[in-house]
Amino acid sequence: MARKGRSDSADEKAKALQTAENEIPVPDGIDLKSDMERTLWLQFTRARGRESWREFDLVLLAKVVRLEADIRTYQATVDKSGPLIRNQRGTLVENPMLRVLDTLTRQQLAVIRSMSLTQLPADARTLNNAGLEAERALDVVRSKGALSLLASPGD
Repeated sequence: MARKGRSDSADEKAKALQTAENEIPVPDGIDLKSDMERTLWLQFTRARGRESWREFDLVLLAKVVRLEADIRTYQATVDKSGPLIRNQRGTLVENPMLRVLDTLTRQQLAVIRSMSLTQLPADARTLNNAGLEAERALDVVRSKGALSLLASPGD
């Protein structure tokens, strides 16, 4: 199996630059309604390389983007009014907008799962171990200083 290139190598940087330059166009028949949706489109399309997007994936991705924009809009409403609101009798009740948010989030996650957008390029356990090692090294630096990470002559 071929090894994955280093993320700081010249080849990987060139690929990243090429990906950034090659924005993936919105499919015919799909209109993005706002600047927020256009920004989200750019962010979500970067989840994969340009060559791995099929036309049908992009149609589904447009749905994910629209749902995300709606979720953010409704979340702003909940942030303003709060999770509890007063009904006509003056009793505190759950904000009905929370159910709307829950439904939209579930729909979005179902589409994301069906597209395998959450798949990692490597085994999650390996990635978690790398994160754990990085956290341990950071703890050493915090407690003993950066010089403690350098090998001593006797090591």
